[in-house]
Amino acid sequence: MDLSTFIITVFCLVDDWLEGEPKLRQRGPHPELADSEVLTIEIVGEFLGIDSEKNLFAHFRRHYGEFFPALREVHRTTFTRQAANLWVAKERLWQHLLRREISFDPLLCLVDSFPIPVCRFARAYRCRLLPEESAFGYDEINKQTFYGLRAHLRVCWPGVIVGFSLAPANVHELSVAEGSLKRTKGWNMADRN
Repeated sequence: MDLSTFIITVFCLVDDWLEGEPKLRQRGPHPELADSEVLTIEIVGEFLGIDSEKNLFAHFRRHYGEFFPALREVHRTTFTRQAANLWVAKERLWQHLLRREISFDPLLCLVDSFPIPVCRFARAYRCRLLPEESAFGYDEINKQTFYGLRAHLRVCWPGVIVGFSLAPANVHELSVAEGSLKRTKGWNMADRN
């Protein structure tokens, strides 16, 4: 399958899925870009390995403007804001795919976490990004203290993420794992932390 066919296929699947979902907006003007277009751009961009919103917007505007004509009329920050505001739809789509489309073994899971620094360590005391959620924690891989959050993942065989949560960096993995492993069965493996 070539990339153009892949983009059209993803768009059709996302657009059909959004038709069956409740309305995302209760009031206000409708955006120039359809929500299905934004979700398609993000999904295909992730597939292509484009990891920043700026590069994602520039790539699709330059190379696939004929697929998304409204993309040429909106500003990058408008696109980024709309993509961020679709977090509820992304969560629902992820849960829909887990329930119906993706095959995995729910009886064999791995639980682990990784650090998400919100600023450089030297600026931690002045940092205003997520002040209520961030804390100091220790990164075992880099053997250093960091300031930020810790992402906790539950991954089932063969590598499907079935659960995640964010916690302050100083919250121990065991307390978060207890909450994410409720109502689960089978083998749940973790490291010594």
